Amino acid sequence: MVSDLVLVPHCDLHMAMNVTEPLTLRLFKRVNSPTDPLLYKLTEVPTFEVDFFAPHNKTGQRFKFLPSFDPDTRVVTATTLGVYLFQVRLVRQYIVGRLQVHSELEDWWFGNDSITTALDPPRAHALPSIYARFKPDDKGTDLVGDITGHRYIALTSTAPGKVVPTPEGRLRGVAETEQPVNISGTFQNGRAKMLPVRVVNYAKKRRDLLPVQTQDVPRAPEMHNIVFISEGFREEDRERFDRIVARTRKAMFTKDRHEPYGLLEHSFNVFKAFAPSQENMVTCAFKVTDTSVPEVPKGRPIPFDDQVSATDDKFYTMEQLVSKVGLPMRDEKRNNLPDIWRGQSLDDFHAERVNPELVNAWKAQQSVGILHARDTFFGLQLGCRWADRSSAFPDAEPVRPPPDGDTPGPALSRFVARLYEFYSGVDPHIFGLDPRRHAPEVCTDPANNTDPGNLVMSYLSGLEYAVSPFPLIGPLWAPDDENFKPSRGMVIVIVNETMNGGTAIKDSTITAATCNKAKVLEFVYGDPNVKPGMRRPPKADVVTDFIEVANTVAHELGHGFNLDDEYESAGGLSDDAGDLEDSTKDNVAVFGFIQFGTNRERKIDPSKVKWLALPRMRLSDRLIAPLRLVPGGVEVTIDKGQLAKWAKMKAENAQVHLRRRNITPDGQQLPLTSGAHQVHEALSIASINEAAGTMVLAGPNLPPVVFEQGSTIFVPLKDGPDHPLLAVEAKVLEHLNRTRLPLNSDPDTSAANEEPDGSVSIPGFKAPCIGSELIGIFEGAARFAGGMYRPAGDCKMRNQGDAGFCFVCKWLIVNRVNPGRHGILSKIFYPKAK
Repeated sequence: MVSDLVLVPHCDLHMAMNVTEPLTLRLFKRVNSPTDPLLYKLTEVPTFEVDFFAPHNKTGQRFKFLPSFDPDTRVVTATTLGVYLFQVRLVRQYIVGRLQVHSELEDWWFGNDSITTALDPPRAHALPSIYARFKPDDKGTDLVGDITGHRYIALTSTAPGKVVPTPEGRLRGVAETEQPVNISGTFQNGRAKMLPVRVVNYAKKRRDLLPVQTQDVPRAPEMHNIVFISEGFREEDRERFDRIVARTRKAMFTKDRHEPYGLLEHSFNVFKAFAPSQENMVTCAFKVTDTSVPEVPKGRPIPFDDQVSATDDKFYTMEQLVSKVGLPMRDEKRNNLPDIWRGQSLDDFHAERVNPELVNAWKAQQSVGILHARDTFFGLQLGCRWADRSSAFPDAEPVRPPPDGDTPGPALSRFVARLYEFYSGVDPHIFGLDPRRHAPEVCTDPANNTDPGNLVMSYLSGLEYAVSPFPLIGPLWAPDDENFKPSRGMVIVIVNETMNGGTAIKDSTITAATCNKAKVLEFVYGDPNVKPGMRRPPKADVVTDFIEVANTVAHELGHGFNLDDEYESAGGLSDDAGDLEDSTKDNVAVFGFIQFGTNRERKIDPSKVKWLALPRMRLSDRLIAPLRLVPGGVEVTIDKGQLAKWAKMKAENAQVHLRRRNITPDGQQLPLTSGAHQVHEALSIASINEAAGTMVLAGPNLPPVVFEQGSTIFVPLKDGPDHPLLAVEAKVLEHLNRTRLPLNSDPDTSAANEEPDGSVSIPGFKAPCIGSELIGIFEGAARFAGGMYRPAGDCKMRNQGDAGFCFVCKWLIVNRVNPGRHGILSKIFYPKAK
């Protein structure tokens, strides 16, 4: 359920003393619509409070001469130039932001060269960005700021029968356009500036769904269907998109490092659909450095996303430093910055983790300009604007200003920590749906909400197969939070973009992957003297790294199978390590849930780790019809071509097991369910009907007739007559039960480890030839080095390069797509001992 806050105009505000229009704040609470599962309901909050703070003032002066907020008129008033952080505060919710107060607004321009909005008369989707240049001052304010939605610029439409601007600046598309129409903007009766606008009906029927590898289109509702769609490709780029799709599909289903996709190839339909964009590449919402220093080149995202002190990880990364001390003032001139920061009551700040090299790089974490947005079909973006940050979760308490003002103490530290949250959460590699292209009624800011009404899903809903009889296949990809749909999460957006990015977004229902892994963004200023606009080269060619695209897609598609990232990007314990509920992701366990004993002992209970009990199988098949009660037993129906193998099992009097298909709507499979309605063991094959493709199973206490189509019938793989083999080897499990410690050969979790983990030596056990393939319990997952656990030392979910999926992740993908492949999986892909 969604319950967040939307602040209008946004969270990175600007005022100028020469602007006559007041700065008015409006706050909305957004929740799921009670009447339409595709929409959210926004309700304006009648009363809220705003707390200001001057982070760049000297300690002791940070609560003086602050802006004020009138709760009746909701107008912000300021008399002192400078940079201010603020908190919008409700009873149990808050959102943080920044306000910069300038003396004069000198010029403005649209931050888009053109923009596309959705045909949706009741709702306004696209929000054109508007940027302004301000008169320089000595208070460290930015020369260029984002005044989108501030109402400083009056917008009117030259074609009100097609596009209508709202007072807040969003555009309602009321009729689809063949050619762009203009909206005009004026500032205080100045000369109008024009912006071309296109209106697109995203939900209309389109026969654009083309085959790439179609195994069984008539059975598409039962199949796992992958669809590749385009973003940031112009019409002239269509052939290159087709080439990327063809090579990615081939690599996914033929390269060993991408198994088990190849093992399951005949259980997938693969389609593609091309939707041309007006401009190539996508919106990079983050700011980039526009000057070079020895530590950070020009064109790197802000904050710099690599280690500055590459040879010594005892110093902060730039992202860590910015999250603790904020961003520099324009033309930062202050000296002895570590000493200044030490005296500012900053959250967990340690001056010894800052060196001169890092300080010099930090001063360059700024630029004059702001990148123009790109006019792409779906409105994807990389990173996030400071302005468009989301609110905290409903159970996060606001922090009141300290009663003693700028006096050091716990109250001041808590308040400062809250406001400095503004500087966190901007990851330049993470994709999202640009909130300036999607109405807030259909798309939320956090990437983990499903948002089934977003423009990508709206487009998919109208896709018909381009081959007669043109079935409507698109709705198969629409997420359903009440029922499991096999094709949920099988949407892959190939993004024509050089910058490094790849993400599963919207609760892993959409995967986006760029064509390359560039770290430096190329840009030009329109005028190098006044720098009014910061643009990327409009016709820049995007070189495709085909291997990287396939690796990224294979990894990110894993999220569609409910697999979490297993890599580490931060040292120490995860914020969620103490949770008493386990992760809903099938390949990650939480310390608080699997804990044994006290926190200090850091022991774990293997019996609570959900993947250790996964059965390895000698032979398996899936039921293609529900279980049926017949005289003498229960009847199962499988693929006729597999019956010869089962006849051999009958001749051996092999024990047969049944397990129901039990998958939640979002794809969760673990922990495996138990009980007579879920699993039944020790059955025998009484008879086989080859013509009908059926077998009758007999045995004591026959299972209830609730095993539906898709359930699994299997013969367990055993080591001896009464010892079924599991995903974890017996000797490894004995070791885990004895030590109650993870298997990492290096137990240090203070720093992130990006490499595969080796295992400790286990007496009497021969490890696999590739030691990192060993299945057990390893610490370090879900982006943290500590408090989160994963099944193996290495996996494609940890390293999307040359690594393959670990056996547990392979097992889970096979179990969802075609459990009839479990026997082959155990035989070929279980890690072999030396």
